[in-house]
Amino acid sequence: MNTPKTIKSLITFCAIITFTVFMVACGKKGDNVETPAELAALQALVDEFAPIKVTADLSHLTEREKLLIAKLAEAGEICDAIFWQQSSHDAITVRDSLAKLTDAQSKLMLQLVNIYYGPYNKMYENKRFVGEGSPFRPPGGGFYPEDMTREEFEEHIKNNPQDKATFECLYTVIVRDANGNLKAVPYHEHYKDMEKLANLMDEAAELCDNPSLKEYLRLRAIAFRTSKYEDYFKSDWAWMDLKDNNIDVIIGPIESYEDDIFNYKTAFEAKILVKDIEATKELDMYKENIAKFQENLPWDKKYFVSAQADGTVLQIVNVVGYYGDCNKATKSIASALPNDPAVYEVRGGKKSMYKNLMEAKFEKILKPIAEILIAPDMAQYVSKKQMMRFVTLHEVAHNLGRGYVYKKPNLTVRAALKERYSPIEELKADICAVVCQKTLFDLGIISKDDMRDAMVTYVAGLFRSMRFGSQSAHGVANFIQFRYLLEKGGIEKTPDGYFTFNEEKFFEVATELAKYVLELQAEGDYQKADELVKKYGAATPEIMKEFERVKSVPRDLNSTYMY
Repeated sequence: MNTPKTIKSLITFCAIITFTVFMVACGKKGDNVETPAELAALQALVDEFAPIKVTADLSHLTEREKLLIAKLAEAGEICDAIFWQQSSHDAITVRDSLAKLTDAQSKLMLQLVNIYYGPYNKMYENKRFVGEGSPFRPPGGGFYPEDMTREEFEEHIKNNPQDKATFECLYTVIVRDANGNLKAVPYHEHYKDMEKLANLMDEAAELCDNPSLKEYLRLRAIAFRTSKYEDYFKSDWAWMDLKDNNIDVIIGPIESYEDDIFNYKTAFEAKILVKDIEATKELDMYKENIAKFQENLPWDKKYFVSAQADGTVLQIVNVVGYYGDCNKATKSIASALPNDPAVYEVRGGKKSMYKNLMEAKFEKILKPIAEILIAPDMAQYVSKKQMMRFVTLHEVAHNLGRGYVYKKPNLTVRAALKERYSPIEELKADICAVVCQKTLFDLGIISKDDMRDAMVTYVAGLFRSMRFGSQSAHGVANFIQFRYLLEKGGIEKTPDGYFTFNEEKFFEVATELAKYVLELQAEGDYQKADELVKKYGAATPEIMKEFERVKSVPRDLNSTYMY
């Protein structure tokens, strides 16, 4: 993908700032000349993340439930330590070298390294900002040898077809053996703390008085000890069976965004969550209409499969602890899990909305962006309620469409689209959430005013997520939506430089894009996915000018948590 000149200049600027410190940051002697301009520039990069303490009400929990959370937090720290190894090969070395230094420049660099879990700036094309080595983050992170190419991996499988399953497994690392040949090593063998993590899960299970949560934790411990797909499958199934639990936890290797080569390898994270029982009751309407959402998708009906609604779980939760992948740079505000279509096509999925993080991002990021970029007569309609509705529909939409390629029941869409899967899947979830708004309106569930508020909040939200950059799956997905809708007239820029939506064209264009993406996934068409990302999935100079207008608004949160 071509990088706009404006982005290149920003990267060059960051490189100039950091050049004088990279020798020191790697623990080597050198002249580290601190100038006010350099320190100010580094501080500006740190300030792109608004500091915030994320809190939640735990007063309704028992003392044993609080002990359970503390034990899960210990497990979360292990997941965090493993993710440092996965983020990049040199992440820990750079972090630990900087931690030994006391000058102001190195302290600021360390803050950035801790935000990004390594020396690469995800917001600016994964450009290295400190330390020696590759100028950009190797696309395979810590999952593959740094010098391994996609072609070498594929050639190995071609010559050794018996290795295909283990090489493409979600739970193996690819390394070189003593002869320099590639080999797959299961996570539980590669990461030395996996047994400790499993033991902590067993200890957490002993503290758990809820039978369903106890069983999930026990099964998750087994999966951590074996790295077998069937054991992760069993634990995912048990997670869907959680009932009457005040505490929820997402823990282990979950998402594959960090694998930019194939999207195979999953990164460790832990999210400790406390359920908001009363707020969750408000989500029943979405679950009741999942079948309608699937029926009304704008695609060739030959692709239709029934959406599993009966087992679908929708919940509003508050975050009390984030560790690992979910805490890197941009913090997720919701999730739709498990990712395994063998689970969600049978059981439905669990959609969790993270209320306290979502509210923080609305107040500190989305609302200020709207006040600057959205047409004044429309900015007043940007609302927290509509942000929550869109995010909920986004998570519901992750399980709309198809999980397996049409007429290829053993080929998942994820496997077919490879490294393009994540941005295309996020695009599908976003644009289908828009289509689902129209379905709710047609069913008489939401009003015309709700639709207006929803669309203007959506447009403001595109700018929030585009600022994640083109190394983020969500960033790419939002670039595609914004550029496509602007090109086709669904979004308009007013003569005085503000943005709004065209009521007559908006849903027509959104439906057109949704149809294209849904059918692309149904066919498992890698070429079309690649072309779409290359055509629309990055910033233009015009978009960069809009980013400059909102540079005083944080890009995301620099969060600390209760645990």
